[in-house]
Amino acid sequence: MNFDIGFIFQVMGQIIRYVPVTIYMAVVSLIIGGALGLVVALVRYYKIPGLSQLLSIMITILKGVPLILIFLIIFLITSQNFNRFAKAVGWHIRYGDLPMSVLAIIGLSLMATVGLSEAFRGAFESVKQVQFDAARSLGMTKMQTIRRVLIPQTMPVALPMIINMLINLIKGTAIASLVSVVELFSAATQTASSNYKYFEAYIAAALIYWMMTIVIERGAVFLELRMDKKIKRS
Repeated sequence: MNFDIGFIFQVMGQIIRYVPVTIYMAVVSLIIGGALGLVVALVRYYKIPGLSQLLSIMITILKGVPLILIFLIIFLITSQNFNRFAKAVGWHIRYGDLPMSVLAIIGLSLMATVGLSEAFRGAFESVKQVQFDAARSLGMTKMQTIRRVLIPQTMPVALPMIINMLINLIKGTAIASLVSVVELFSAATQTASSNYKYFEAYIAAALIYWMMTIVIERGAVFLELRMDKKIKRS
């Protein structure tokens, strides 16, 4: 087998235009998963009867299911039932009109929800009880305490785990090719299909993933420094 270094750069030039698709799916999934994960973490942290136990079971189940299996289950359920559901609620859209990236985002959002709910719940434990006592002494309601005390002090602790989840989501978008979404990995595979130089194509994709990861990590370091300075000033 002849290793073609030139083809690596050729593939990188062709597939780099799919970077926005990859980042879009990862960021949207992070936002959705972060919002849902925060709600799940709050419910479990405050031990809301019934709902807390139910969510704990769901998180435990989802933690044990591979992401590729989640994608396939979402695809099968949607493909078989979406048209019936859309007709029942009066939607004019059909399964064939549905962007496949939506299915990918749903799967990635579930992954983010599971990971970030555990990250937030662990970060909540770093907030000292005296902070809650001070909030109660000031007459704050539970929602005000969550918004003004718990979440602001949780975010700096959870930030490294949020960044790590973003990186995992970017890598996880490669599985989106299962539902016919053309992103970075699938674009590399398609580029190599004409000459079967898959090894070089996958190296090209890996290099772009690596560069995105470096940029995200550098940005995270900058953001952490800014947050540390803000905390020290306050």
